[in-house]
Amino acid sequence: MLQFKKTLSGLLFVGTFVFAACQHANTDPTDQVSLGLHQSARIGADVTVRVDSIQDSRCPANATCIWAGQAKVKMLLSANQDSTTVRLSLGADPGSTNKRPDSTNVTLSSQTYKVILREVNPYPGTQSGNQPQTAVVQVTKL
Repeated sequence: MLQFKKTLSGLLFVGTFVFAACQHANTDPTDQVSLGLHQSARIGADVTVRVDSIQDSRCPANATCIWAGQAKVKMLLSANQDSTTVRLSLGADPGSTNKRPDSTNVTLSSQTYKVILREVNPYPGTQSGNQPQTAVVQVTKL
């Protein structure tokens, strides 16, 4: 009977360890995240992104505008002890020579990353009420 209890205790211990390991594997960070103003998240294993500002001047849905407008996001990217500020935008910037204002490459701690602003939500004029703005950001290690 004592041997049975020892075996059962050992199996329970191993089962708990395996279950905990499986739970951790399912919560690994991805390379894309949706963040609100002043929120931060870890992307991948080593990069943290914090959204510092969101400015949205895009033409509202179902409106006729002279200019389509832009959604601009300022964010801080950090890895280890290194950090940099990135400003990306959706929509054309008439005074800029940058052909892809929605993406850039950054180097943090000797590693290069591609940063892409995928979306800014909600799109103006599509939601009723005061839904908080979010930016969908993708960071990929190159």
